[in-house]
Amino acid sequence: MISSVSTPQIAPTGLDGLNVLWESLDEMRDALVRIAGVAGDDAASEASRIIGKIDSFEPTVTMIGQIKAGKTALVNSMIGQSDLLPSDVNPWTSVVTSLHLNSRSRPEGTQALFRFFDEEEWDRLVSTGGRLGELAQRAGFDSEKDAVRDQVLAMREKSRARLGKRFEMLLGTSHTYDMVNKDLIDRYVCYGGMDEDEEGAGNRGRFADITKLANLYLDLPGYPTGLCLRDTPGVNDTFMMREQITLNSIRDSRLCVVVLSAHQALSTMDMALLRLVATVNARELVIFVNRIDELDEPATQIPEIEANFRSTLRKHDVAVDVPILFGSALWALNALSNTLDNTPAPSRIAMENWATVNQAEIMRESPQDRAWRLSGVPNLHAVIADRIATGPGQAMLREIRDELSNLVTSIEVSDGGLGIDRSEIARGDIDTEKLAALIDGIEQSTLRTLTDANRFAVDSLSERLVRAQTMFCDRAVEALQSHLDAYGTGKAWQYNPAGLRMMLRTAYQTFCTDTESTTNDVFGDATLQLERLYIDVFDIEPGRVALKPPTPAHPPPPTSVGKTIALDLNVTWWKKWWQGLRKKEPAAQRYSSLIVKETDSILEELSGDMAPALCKENTEILTTFIDSQRTVLMSLAEGPSEGETDENRESEKLAAIEATRTIIDSVAA
Repeated sequence: MISSVSTPQIAPTGLDGLNVLWESLDEMRDALVRIAGVAGDDAASEASRIIGKIDSFEPTVTMIGQIKAGKTALVNSMIGQSDLLPSDVNPWTSVVTSLHLNSRSRPEGTQALFRFFDEEEWDRLVSTGGRLGELAQRAGFDSEKDAVRDQVLAMREKSRARLGKRFEMLLGTSHTYDMVNKDLIDRYVCYGGMDEDEEGAGNRGRFADITKLANLYLDLPGYPTGLCLRDTPGVNDTFMMREQITLNSIRDSRLCVVVLSAHQALSTMDMALLRLVATVNARELVIFVNRIDELDEPATQIPEIEANFRSTLRKHDVAVDVPILFGSALWALNALSNTLDNTPAPSRIAMENWATVNQAEIMRESPQDRAWRLSGVPNLHAVIADRIATGPGQAMLREIRDELSNLVTSIEVSDGGLGIDRSEIARGDIDTEKLAALIDGIEQSTLRTLTDANRFAVDSLSERLVRAQTMFCDRAVEALQSHLDAYGTGKAWQYNPAGLRMMLRTAYQTFCTDTESTTNDVFGDATLQLERLYIDVFDIEPGRVALKPPTPAHPPPPTSVGKTIALDLNVTWWKKWWQGLRKKEPAAQRYSSLIVKETDSILEELSGDMAPALCKENTEILTTFIDSQRTVLMSLAEGPSEGETDENRESEKLAAIEATRTIIDSVAA
């Protein structure tokens, strides 16, 4: 089998901003490689660490949407491949497919890697019926829970019949390939037949039921380095497995693109999708309205659709300021494959109508280029490039610039560039044990301060979350009592959990803001104390050593706040719940208990998992920073190693340092 990834017929317009970003990162990477070649072992090791950070930088764009919204077709058009990813994935499949474009951190010899669900995940799905089964059980809908569980068992038996004794053996493992093609992807992502021969036509979808993640490494000329496009399954599945997978994907991403259909208003499922991403910062979210080729008159209908969409978003206080783009994956794919003649007549009429909006600009273009522009993909590329370059890209540039500046400063100090005579130090002017103790003291005191601040922040978050949960329960029960007083149990009632989500999200955002502020303070204090050591121990003039404090970790969005809970379930479920009520007091107690059970997992994930993980990451950043300065200070105090002379590659070091300072100033500007 050979790779089916081809060179796109149309240049990937709109992504130039990412190329500019990588040019700046590459400049600093080249400087690090040069420094590693002329500096000592310690500096070379630090340079290699920073180079690894650059190479692993891969901002991820996650595409989410309902099944049949045209999401996968849009992803294919974005990578210039007309049919690489299957666009007819069966609703049972729960595969997240990550496309790593021109990756610098691709595992050697690997172009495709597929990971399977582990046994614990399958056992949980079977025993509970998945998230939907758990919701049904907590709400008291035992018959629904059993029905969902039966469906899971049927799916498992189909998978076991298809894979035989390999079923249990494959769980928790992965498959790796040194090539990528459509047949291979179909085998792991698309649902296929059950009894077909492995090497025959029925090979399609052989492993789809147990595949959890698909990683494809694509080398695409003209596309930027280090960009990941993640195609998620549609979230409207029976067991809500995809919802959790999508939430995890969003948490790891720096930009989310919600794909909607132009030919229908925002549905309940669309609003559920937007609820999932409501926790994401507005600059990390884009809405792409696909399938405008199915509109009769896009030129007049699209402004109306956008107005209606924005009105609905404002009404639900979701993604109010998000950019909304319009386009057609069909037009893009036809342009890529140069098959415009096969475009259905209604779609051609819609394209001509949409062309009238920008007629002066596009009439001079070829039909292929015109279709590509009208598809909206170039606009989507441009928005993605801008959001990444000005968001995570800018943050990475600052972080690498500061670490590179600290590395250059350490080399200058170690080589006497700041007026230090290392030969004098070697005669015993510096008490190395005392210096080591001073550095340890700085580490211990700053870590203690950071740990105390983190503990206080996490505890405060936990208190705010519980307070929000209690307040919402009280309000809901009060509203329920009023309803029962007025109507009894003869009229169904439901309470919108949007207020609870808003309070939980606000509590987490407050934690993130407070944590970033205190972490910056501690990082700054550690930096000043280390600079003071250079001044006090080595008698360097104040201001000669200017260290840059490290950058705090980026907090992930509180995606668990957006997951479906029992209060979101459809009216049919609640009618059954309502029919089970007999008295007001038990009804209120039962409803309050349901809210607590449903939201306890959210509270635990926020204050028990995500918040401590962020604090731990910041602690590790501080430790790494102090360790790097400990190496410089102790090396300086111990004097030059045996055989080292001041002339040892001095000119090469000087040239490398001067060139690096120029690059640092350029990036800063």
